[in-house]
Amino acid sequence: MPSVRSYARVIATALFLGVIATSAAAQQRTGYGTLSIAVRPPDAEILIDGEKWTGPGGAGPLQVQLAPGTHRVEIRSPQRETFVSDVTVRAGETTPLNVSLTRAESSETAPPPPPPVETPTTPRTAPQSSSPVHVTSNEDGLMIAPDYRVTEINHHTSQLIGAYGGYVFGGQFLAGAGGYWQADSTLGTRIAYFGPVFEWRVFPERTIGLNLHGLVGGGWSYADDFYYANFDGPRVDPRGRPQPQPLNTNGHYGIPYGHYGASFFVAEPEAQVVVRLGSSMRLQGGVGYRATSENGLSGVSGSVSMQFGR
Repeated sequence: MPSVRSYARVIATALFLGVIATSAAAQQRTGYGTLSIAVRPPDAEILIDGEKWTGPGGAGPLQVQLAPGTHRVEIRSPQRETFVSDVTVRAGETTPLNVSLTRAESSETAPPPPPPVETPTTPRTAPQSSSPVHVTSNEDGLMIAPDYRVTEINHHTSQLIGAYGGYVFGGQFLAGAGGYWQADSTLGTRIAYFGPVFEWRVFPERTIGLNLHGLVGGGWSYADDFYYANFDGPRVDPRGRPQPQPLNTNGHYGIPYGHYGASFFVAEPEAQVVVRLGSSMRLQGGVGYRATSENGLSGVSGSVSMQFGR
């Protein structure tokens, strides 16, 4: 008779194998994406990579789990134009595809009806055409991203906060605008700048990708203190008269607020490493360089941003 210990070993081994199988199945599911196909008419024939799929009819769209990548979708129905297209599926995401097949144009002379004794063995395929088919895509859309930067201003480490956003075309190219403000003063002054933003997503379909990002615009450097700001020039009193006082500990003189302000041109290219956290959320870390027309305001910058949307 097997002992109690033997039974315990068998049960433990079965539980262990079940956990491994469940984990493997879960990992396999997360490596797939979902293609959601809504078709009119509902009884149209759907083929994905040459394999026929039966739709749910009028109950809703057809949901198919596929491996990430590009798949060939063909939808056809008697007396309607056939739809053929390549659709890109991403892991962990649902890609919608809405197709409405239009009726095929009838010729001037209608063909004679088939004899009643003959039945077709294979379904009739209409001429392939994509022009009369209406398709919607989720590759385009709006995006916004709060942004935090650490940089060098006037040979001091400073922090910038801001955001950028715009419209994404084809899931790959962004055109929009952005702006930043210096959170901590540097020698009594701060900067703020803004302008158009452009971004090219090099690997938009991968979990870890690369963005080429850039801002081109203008900014303003201004005194932070209400009465005096540090400035590399002669020391003056509130009425503007020069004073003989020596330099302060920072090696700069003080001037009244309102006497200092300078505009500048800025261009800030950046390379960003992107981690996709979901279909509409991306975490990014970047390194770039801010080039300005004002002395002391250019410098290397590092950034962390979170994109929401397309």
